[in-house]
Amino acid sequence: MDWKDQLRDLWTRVTWTGTAPFTLPSILFEIQPDFVLGARLAGRSNGSGQAQFGRLALRSLDPAALAPALSGPSVREAGKLAAALEQVAQVIGNGRAESGILVPDGVVRVAILPFEALPDNRREAVTLMGWRMRDGLPFPPEEARISFESGQLENGQREVVTLAARTSVLAEYEALLENINRSSVLLLPATIALLPLLPEDGEGGQLLVHVCSSAATLALIEGQRLRFWRAREFEGLAPDELLVQLTAEAGRVLASAEDRLKLRLDRIWLCARPPATEEWRAPLAQALNREVNLLTPAPELASLLAGEERSLFSRYGATLAGLLANV
Repeated sequence: MDWKDQLRDLWTRVTWTGTAPFTLPSILFEIQPDFVLGARLAGRSNGSGQAQFGRLALRSLDPAALAPALSGPSVREAGKLAAALEQVAQVIGNGRAESGILVPDGVVRVAILPFEALPDNRREAVTLMGWRMRDGLPFPPEEARISFESGQLENGQREVVTLAARTSVLAEYEALLENINRSSVLLLPATIALLPLLPEDGEGGQLLVHVCSSAATLALIEGQRLRFWRAREFEGLAPDELLVQLTAEAGRVLASAEDRLKLRLDRIWLCARPPATEEWRAPLAQALNREVNLLTPAPELASLLAGEERSLFSRYGATLAGLLANV
């Protein structure tokens, strides 16, 4: 099973996105502590049959307006957020179309859980997931909105990637769209959207390091299998200090992968928004003793964009490109 199938399975769970078969919304938003990003999909007009982006807009945000947290509340200044969303929506257009939202990783707990077997009834399975995750949630599991995707291992066990977030926290983000006369039919943590951009060839593991605003998420991938996920907040750190902490965190993940999982990480991918400079990539590569590649969106997806919008896509659009990879 590839990431395209896995993400569609996550998207179509009734606890997250409704009961209709998944179709990528034509309007996409990403809400982060220091920016709001929006995009409108266009037709498949680049000769390859691949959908493209027709418009793109970004507005900076006062970091005090949003403080992502598992237990919530996250939205501190709804008026500022609503104004930024409205400004973005006016640029990308498309009226009251159904929309998708990418939210900060810090509002979602991601766990990889082994099971001998799963209940056939989805509601019972969701209840079981919540019970298994209860010690890692800062709120009662019955208050969680849970989505999961299950795969079978060679030993016959089930391995389940589980996403859990407090219903009241997700409702804050959904309410922001309602305030600008939009409805949400897709809601995912931002780093999940990056996974389809990772190459599928080669053996060994891959480490994705996603830095956005003052937070970082490290995801360890083996083939099409998510082996490890950690999201950390580094609020208040200067860029140089953040890099030191990020390098140490990545080093610990590398050591743990080789020691506990017996998995060598052959490739390291860095996606930083705003983009990392060469000064970021070099010390990370040196500390990990691995080549570090920048994960960037394919430029052909932005061939309909012009000027500043195309530049914004290259600097911020990797998550949106990952969503489009599943169309």
